[in-house]
Amino acid sequence: MDCNWYNSSHCRSCELLDKSYAATLTLKEKKLAELFPDSSLNFLSTVGLEKAEGSRNKAKLAAFSDTAEDIQFGFYDGHLNFKALESCPLHMMELNAILPVIEKKLSEYKITPYSLTMKKGELKYLIISRSDYDGSLLLRFVLRSKESLDRLRKMSDVLQAEFSSVKVVTANIQPEHKAILEGEEEIVLSSKSSIIHKFNDVILNLGPRSFFQVTPEIAGKLYSAVGEIVQKFSVTSFLDLYCGVGAFSFFAAKHCPQVLGVEISKEAISCADLSVQQNKVTDNISFQALDVEEFLKSKKQKFDSILVNPPRRGLNPDIIKNILENDPRILIYSSCNAETLARDYQLLKNKYEILSLQIFDMFPYTEHFETLMILNRKGT
Repeated sequence: MDCNWYNSSHCRSCELLDKSYAATLTLKEKKLAELFPDSSLNFLSTVGLEKAEGSRNKAKLAAFSDTAEDIQFGFYDGHLNFKALESCPLHMMELNAILPVIEKKLSEYKITPYSLTMKKGELKYLIISRSDYDGSLLLRFVLRSKESLDRLRKMSDVLQAEFSSVKVVTANIQPEHKAILEGEEEIVLSSKSSIIHKFNDVILNLGPRSFFQVTPEIAGKLYSAVGEIVQKFSVTSFLDLYCGVGAFSFFAAKHCPQVLGVEISKEAISCADLSVQQNKVTDNISFQALDVEEFLKSKKQKFDSILVNPPRRGLNPDIIKNILENDPRILIYSSCNAETLARDYQLLKNKYEILSLQIFDMFPYTEHFETLMILNRKGT
């Protein structure tokens, strides 16, 4: 992938961009093998991208301006110096294309970027998500306060009128002068509050605060792989922990008579419940908005298979203890951090054996990757 930003040393976020794509996959495979050194393990073929350019459906951009008329999007480096970056080749082209339009509208409606040095201004970040299914865009404006909310609401109406792809617009309020991407309060400014993604025949709704994989080509293959595992092992009941908007749950529900997804985000569960109706699978799937650890402590039901897809920090020992007590026959662990995956496996290996490990290259040209680990309860 050719990137002028990398070639000029302006941005080095894709730290492996000086290598061929095949070489980056080899490095990731080597890292995973070092973390799981048992030579008898079954490492499945890595799932990579056909083309890295335009593969990412989400952009998180800091806002900056020297003057009210000169609004830019980009990022702050480690020294808090702003660097403009408005045409990242990893982003879907529609994400990059709408940025000049948004800059112009922000200037017209006098919504000024927040200055880190002056501690003045309103707009801190712009977060854009795009549906690969119908091209819908979700725009989130992270603001310091509600001072510009009325102007942003008017701007939102104009954007939606002029661009049919803009379906959801929200304001997120983040008042603290800290390196925090977003705040707790989300104000929906559009009539719709979610956009639709579709993988094969599965419909998924994505709200502004819902977690979702950023590379749809790889995400669809990851979800399908889990569905195939559920079918292969004739799973009779499936618990999806940290389920987000329910992607793994819906693919499991194709082959399993009882599926339950658990996620602390109420918004994500609302999206999942909406998808239940649209997918017409109300008989065998349900969702609960609960803290995973609290759910595991209180839930007495045993599940034939449990899937966990935790944040980068992985699982804490109490959660692992409760999973072990639940005693699932098949344990599925999807991880974006191979180090914490290997750490957590040390607490699982007395009772479970690894059936397979597989890399899904969700983050091309970086050192990060998604790993799908399938474990079987020993003796079964």
